[in-house]
Amino acid sequence: MGTDPESGAPGDETPRSLSRRVVLQCGGVVCLQAWLLPMAGCGTSTAPAAASGSALRGPEKATPFARFLTASERATLRALVDRLIPADLTPGAAVAEAENAIDAFLAAFLTDPPLIYAGGPFSDRAGAADNDFERFIPLDAYEALAWRLVIEGSQGLPEREFNGPIKGLQQIYREGLARLDVRAQQLATGILPAALGDIVAAQLADIGLDTVLAQVDALAGNEGFADLPAPLRDLILFDPSDATVQALVDVAFPDTLAGTYGPPEYGGNRDLVGWTLADFDGDVQPRGYSDDAVVNADQPGPFDSLLPPSYGRGAEGTAATARAGASHTGVADVVTLPLVVAPSESLAAIILDAGGSLTALKRCLAPWTTPPADAIWTWSADHA
Repeated sequence: MGTDPESGAPGDETPRSLSRRVVLQCGGVVCLQAWLLPMAGCGTSTAPAAASGSALRGPEKATPFARFLTASERATLRALVDRLIPADLTPGAAVAEAENAIDAFLAAFLTDPPLIYAGGPFSDRAGAADNDFERFIPLDAYEALAWRLVIEGSQGLPEREFNGPIKGLQQIYREGLARLDVRAQQLATGILPAALGDIVAAQLADIGLDTVLAQVDALAGNEGFADLPAPLRDLILFDPSDATVQALVDVAFPDTLAGTYGPPEYGGNRDLVGWTLADFDGDVQPRGYSDDAVVNADQPGPFDSLLPPSYGRGAEGTAATARAGASHTGVADVVTLPLVVAPSESLAAIILDAGGSLTALKRCLAPWTTPPADAIWTWSADHA
């Protein structure tokens, strides 16, 4: 399990920075799907029992959720996810209750079976009598050890430290959430980020330095992170000098994406708000798709201009789609959207190399997202 929070002194980890727009920079929905699957535990279990259809359904009763975080820690986490996917990207992670999915994941091994792999084959959202997704699949010994290392860490146990000590997500969250509250209290005493001007200029330019300082002056001194106005929470989250906070953001951002847009059986995506926002039908089996849904094209959306010609009706269809996308977003005339698309094998390798770290993912994708100024933008494909 996680350790007690430290006093709040910054650690010695490499400082890292936050970007809310990393999903678009990483190549859009395809990369998002590939990135979320391991974070949400939505993979296929390799347990021997999973070979039979009945085993895929899990136990007879739904697997209950457990909690790892305290009520105060959950309030701080809710305030954090609210800034990682804010309400201006309606409806936002707080409305989707992504913090509950994260807490359930941290407490995965406090239930039996662990809350890692949802069962199958169907939920009850498309005609099935029962929701099989609520019954999670038991893990084999190898899977259990691997996931305990991720969630709980090695904890000094010899059987877990065959590759050296590992800090688990429970400890990262507990230390990081405590640090957020410490930083909130420090703001009222005048302890501001050394890079205050740069943070405001880069991330809070629409608010302005005077407004930020006025909000700091209005603090009583007993506020926690959850009590701060949104700009002051951003001020803490965007401070690259606080390694403890940045270590938390590094894991919390992909976990927040999973909690917002993943299946609700993992604890988030309340009332399917994440899927509604993305205009995603969700799981449609056993009913399946209607003939109309299969045959007729969707209405153009704001990102259709990013698709290659093979997704439209030739070059003419793609141009029309791009124009429709520009009109949909309110952008007049021509929209120029430079885009690099890596072959799927390369993209998969990049995601694996990132090892679950947001910072590492952005670093791995840098050659694709920041090409030379004179680069020629082309589409690439895996096969003819």
